[in-house]
Amino acid sequence: MIVLAISALSYSAYSRAREQEREAKDSYNETSERVENVKSINKQIKEQTTRIRQNPEAAAQAAQNQSRMIRRNEVVVSLR
Repeated sequence: MIVLAISALSYSAYSRAREQEREAKDSYNETSERVENVKSINKQIKEQTTRIRQNPEAAAQAAQNQSRMIRRNEVVVSLR
């Protein structure tokens, strides 16, 4: 009887440990995926920053897009 109880407790503990291990692996995989996505976004931002610093036309275009300004002789057409 004691052996049966010890076996049941051991199996229960083993099952909980396996479940926790699976959850930890899932969490690790999700976090790794997020890190890779953020690294990709950072790389894009660095490339854009480099392009803006090295190319005056790209800098002007970025400033124009952010401030929503127009140049002389440009026509704005509003569609609704």
